[in-house]
Amino acid sequence: MIPRWLQQRREHEGQRAATLRLCPRCKAPVIVGLDDDRAARNVTCDPTPITPLGEAFALCDGRNTYDFSTRQGRKELWHRYEWNIRGENRDPILATHKCHSPMTPFAAPPPQTRKAAADDDTPPF
Repeated sequence: MIPRWLQQRREHEGQRAATLRLCPRCKAPVIVGLDDDRAARNVTCDPTPITPLGEAFALCDGRNTYDFSTRQGRKELWHRYEWNIRGENRDPILATHKCHSPMTPFAAPPPQTRKAAADDDTPPF
């Protein structure tokens, strides 16, 4: 049996939701969070999702990249390793923040939303 005080503490393990803040140096908006569940590092990312070309540029520029995923109703940052980069990505990719060097030229297009089917029988042409 696990003591109640330890069980309550364990319920909050993994509470590593990423949050939107301002960079203390350049005052740009950034996303701050832990990059893993265990032995995690605190990371600061630009909030703009980037394209695969942007990810290559970020890696060449010495920045790390992260998946910005939703797990159990909260946003989390996950470090992207070689096998993540080669694979298909389902989540937006963010790069480590570097003051006064935005990744906006490599911004990913916003996700496309499908239009709802028309309720009437009128053809779309």
